[in-house]
Amino acid sequence: MISTALRERVACPLCLEAGGCGHCSRAAAGPDDYAVRAGCPCGGPDKVRLEASGAGLRCSACGVDYAIDAAGYVNLVPHTSVGEVTQYADHEFHERLHVTDAPPVLSARIKIDMMLGLLKPSPGETVLDLGCGAGKFALFTAQNGVRAAGVDVAPFFLARAGREVDLVLGDLRRLPFRKGAYPCAYSLDVLEHLDEPGVAEILLEARRALAPNGRLFVYTHAMESSKIASFQRWVNRLAKRLGQAGLLDHEREAMRKSDHRNPIRSHEHFDVLCAAAGFAVAERRYYNVVFKAVIEDLMLRIVERVRHGKAPGDHGHAEPGPQPNEAKTIGAPAPGFWMLGIARALTLLLRLDILLFSRVRTGPFFALLVARPRP
Repeated sequence: MISTALRERVACPLCLEAGGCGHCSRAAAGPDDYAVRAGCPCGGPDKVRLEASGAGLRCSACGVDYAIDAAGYVNLVPHTSVGEVTQYADHEFHERLHVTDAPPVLSARIKIDMMLGLLKPSPGETVLDLGCGAGKFALFTAQNGVRAAGVDVAPFFLARAGREVDLVLGDLRRLPFRKGAYPCAYSLDVLEHLDEPGVAEILLEARRALAPNGRLFVYTHAMESSKIASFQRWVNRLAKRLGQAGLLDHEREAMRKSDHRNPIRSHEHFDVLCAAAGFAVAERRYYNVVFKAVIEDLMLRIVERVRHGKAPGDHGHAEPGPQPNEAKTIGAPAPGFWMLGIARALTLLLRLDILLFSRVRTGPFFALLVARPRP
């Protein structure tokens, strides 16, 4: 069963209520003219609240039934396509990422610590993870009185995330939540997978789902680079050559980035997209990686190849995975005590990238967005 708090927040991803301002009101609720109504300067109508129907939920406007999975999440993926689906919806892709429910370390810990430091969720607040993947970050966020919820188009969640976090299957371009459902949200490594219209839709949907004074944290990158970034490019070239020689696994990183669309041309371009959606950029920090490039992208991957001794592309013979929107939990074995301890120690070195270089303008960046008042 989904929690009572989530039950009160979810809505039909496609249907808008009839009410609105003079420009976006309609005679009846429904999905017609969604883009025009949702993008109205007034903020658009609210989404239609879902009603209990048997073991699931139903939209009274379009009559579509949405299932609640036994694993503890509700499937609110739109019943009509709203654009391309990322490779993160592929089961084998998730299995090869080797995600565990252990606390994040290395660059993952850097990202979530930056999120917590800028977003500053308070005890009692629920933080929405936009593009939560397996739910690892949401699990870590849900501590010290802070609650977490996650939404992703792929149903490959960690088993513990299904038990401890409010999870929703949904498309970020049509968020299945009522207006103002969450006080704050974050998006990590998501926007680069979409085209520019998709980024604009996600920002607009996030603005709708957040409270009037809501906050949104984003980690993504613009198509810029600093002189420091040339060092990372050199490391990447070296890693690729070592991968071709079978000395490290370069394939997994290449696979992770293979569907990047990189729609944000510059930081000024990002500011314009945010303003159009009703956000202002309150703070921005840059992620120039030097220590991360050497330690995580090179050294640790060589060590991993030595420990596991697999040839490039040898990942075993996995059973066929479920299709998108079909239930599936994932999870690799958690790292041992000593490996986790070493990773935590190395994470301290990776923090130097933030301490030394976060004011140097480059492509990858962290940004805190604040919702602007509607006219």
